Amino acid sequence: AGRMVCVQAEFGWIPVATERVDVLGLETGAQGTVVFSLKSNTRIRNISDMKNSMVGVGYLLSSNAYHFGYKLLLEHGVNVFIDVSKLVFYETDYDDLLGDVVKEKLDVGVLSSTWLVENAKQILDTQLLVHNPSTYTYEGEAFPFPTSTPLAPQYGVIASPNVPWKLKAQLTEALTNLTHNNSAAAIAGIATFTMPGHFSGVREGLESLSLLRMPSLDSWEEGDVSATCHSPFAEILDTIECPTGYVMQDARTIEHRCMDNGMVCPAGRACLCRPCQKDLQVRVFPARVVLSLALTIFSLTLLLSFCWVFPLETFPYAAAFGRRLQRRAAPVLTRIIRPGPRRRPHR
Repeated sequence: AGRMVCVQAEFGWIPVATERVDVLGLETGAQGTVVFSLKSNTRIRNISDMKNSMVGVGYLLSSNAYHFGYKLLLEHGVNVFIDVSKLVFYETDYDDLLGDVVKEKLDVGVLSSTWLVENAKQILDTQLLVHNPSTYTYEGEAFPFPTSTPLAPQYGVIASPNVPWKLKAQLTEALTNLTHNNSAAAIAGIATFTMPGHFSGVREGLESLSLLRMPSLDSWEEGDVSATCHSPFAEILDTIECPTGYVMQDARTIEHRCMDNGMVCPAGRACLCRPCQKDLQVRVFPARVVLSLALTIFSLTLLLSFCWVFPLETFPYAAAFGRRLQRRAAPVLTRIIRPGPRRRPHR
């Protein structure tokens, strides 16, 4: 879904239809995200326990195997770029990701609900602890599978802006008339297609990781309305977003950080081991700010010295104001600080 939203936003492609899948006899037009650990892992009982853990996710542009899980952990105070000891990207090798959690090579995994139910239902039911289990509906229909996060539509079909509207309408009609009785659809696990779903949650997930940058207001005013989507073939380092007070380390440090900490990255995988560190650099203010501050201090010092040398009576208006203020304040001060009866000293 993430790749489709990227193409749609950057190149102006138009949604035509959204898929409904048949998973073990249950139909749904949505997909959820499962954040899980082993039930036998007593150290991790909730999301806040995932600090200092090893987490496995799918590919960079996967909404249900990365973005939604990233956002859920962040909402519970766990930033994968700061608090997680190792973040491993498994691309589309979901079997390996699940296997490494079961073999205790990983502490936490993030995968699509429908993939887990379809490919590892027994493991899901018996060995995995689903964190933040939630109940959601999609287009008025209860989602039939476990999920830790809000839902996203299933995969969809989009068309280039150059495709004639009539052809798009015919394609939508043909897809929505498709049923699971069709042999090709049955083999693919497709129940049918519906009208295009809303991918706003997917877009927000992409934007939160800076994988998708929508045009700013200034760009709109200048006529530039195109979005920019992060290429799935670019470096993962380009997607690291350090929070306020943290800075990203240089590429060489990030590359060797896992090994330096005794955590070897699996062969063929991309790993991140706390790429953000606290910003401890000394703040250097611009010369203009320093000069303005120095001039202000000098002026105040000079004014105080001037008032010390010359008594207030030197300035008639200031003296009159001071006497008037004294007359108004005297009764109040008298009531507040009233001297008590004098006592004779003991002889």
